[in-house]
Amino acid sequence: MVRSGRTRAERGQLTGRAVRIPDDTERHVIVGTTGSGKSVFGAWQLSQRSFDQMPWLIVDFKREPLFEKIPRLEEIRVDGAAPKHRGLYVTRPTVNDIEGGQVTGMFFRIWERENTGILIDEGYMIPRLDKGLRTLLTQGRSKHIPMINLSQKPSWISPFLLSESEVKTVFYLEHPYDIEKVREHMRFPAFANPLNLPDHHSYWYSRKGREFHYLAPCPAEAEILDIFDRRRVRRGWL
Repeated sequence: MVRSGRTRAERGQLTGRAVRIPDDTERHVIVGTTGSGKSVFGAWQLSQRSFDQMPWLIVDFKREPLFEKIPRLEEIRVDGAAPKHRGLYVTRPTVNDIEGGQVTGMFFRIWERENTGILIDEGYMIPRLDKGLRTLLTQGRSKHIPMINLSQKPSWISPFLLSESEVKTVFYLEHPYDIEKVREHMRFPAFANPLNLPDHHSYWYSRKGREFHYLAPCPAEAEILDIFDRRRVRRGWL
């Protein structure tokens, strides 16, 4: 569970209740500028998810150093088979893999495989109208494909990333177009403005219950890696 943080100006306007971690029927989009804290937050969210019960694949476009430190993280080819065993996997596509359709093909193989979680970092690398990503976002719930999608440019990403994600987390944003885009899909209270967020603080919106929270920073990298280490699993058939 996540605890809501409160500033003095916001006291009384936020519940301070625990925030529910998304389940495996939900998609979660996380946006924010470079250095705002979204990658660490995304890794922490992944550490709470069901990789001990089914495969979770990290699609790491930017070679995030934190992901490389995760214990028992198995690298797979972007043009290979979808992972079959429970645990954590990573693929690191190149621009050529995007332009050549290998990333789209990987998304369709996961759609056919079902029962597979995906974390994508950075989402804006994928073309906005990519058919594979759109299929996962619009049909993935019935196939038990939960997703965590990270992006620094919400105005550039697929519109389905925001419209189809039941949970949305926003870190510091500076560009007016990016702020306008997330406001189209989140119910911001009057006091909330992504331009005013300190680094590593965020706004959280869940479609279930129409919940809105202001979140203090998540655990540090060392603690997140410790969670992965304690929860690491042996490869095994589902």
